[in-house]
Amino acid sequence: MKDIRISTAAQVHYKFNGFFEAGSPDWIHMSRELMENELIIVTNGTLSIADQTDRYVVNENEYLIMEPGQQFGFAPSLCTFYWLHFDCLFFGFKDEPVIFLPKQGQISSPNRIHNAFLELNNANFVYHDEQTNNMYTLQILLELYNQSQKKTLLSHSYRDYLLQNVKNYVKWNQAYHITVSDIAKHLGYHPKYLSARFHKETGMTLKQYLIQETMEYAKTELTHTNRSILSIALSLGFCDGQAFSCAFKKQAGITPTQFRNSHHPITRNSN
Repeated sequence: MKDIRISTAAQVHYKFNGFFEAGSPDWIHMSRELMENELIIVTNGTLSIADQTDRYVVNENEYLIMEPGQQFGFAPSLCTFYWLHFDCLFFGFKDEPVIFLPKQGQISSPNRIHNAFLELNNANFVYHDEQTNNMYTLQILLELYNQSQKKTLLSHSYRDYLLQNVKNYVKWNQAYHITVSDIAKHLGYHPKYLSARFHKETGMTLKQYLIQETMEYAKTELTHTNRSILSIALSLGFCDGQAFSCAFKKQAGITPTQFRNSHHPITRNSN
């Protein structure tokens, strides 16, 4: 199976894209003449598709690039997939920088591809700009290339970068009621993926880390301010002082009032 040659100096021309979901187990891809390259990324199930020379079975978290020519399904395919039509141009000069992307391959980090398509869709909806769409299309192809080269996305530097971004966001938003979804949205990840990755690298879930840091912030407020326990509780998203006290005791082993008195035994309003 040959590789697809893509110039990184000339433009990749975006045509159109979308997301398809088969309506029934009996669905078979239409027969048609493909006028440009089509990138297909299967997100669920299996796609059976062919061109004039080969048949391809594309499984979940795999991609296929089909070149212009005849295209048709050869078996029922219950699946969902992203699709993206594009053209590749070449300047033709000596030493033109090119990449060779395998025609079909495995996707090692589906979440990054999903986010790249979201960025393309958002840019297309907001800007309707050809150059911007071309840029995001090339970004998707380069992401596939990097993954096909088996470059470890979660190297030490990447892990450190991701964890530090999580910790920075939590640190700078300690005074507010933030959730795992808030962090994931800010960093551009799915909440389940980010929490699982955080747990793998640290041994605790992201929710546990949030609770830990929330209570550390509460300890600072208890010992360095005259704020009431109720005021601290409400600012951190608890419905009342009792709920906060229960969570605090579970984390620290003593109640907020006991903690405040033991660290700074000055009479304060604890309501």
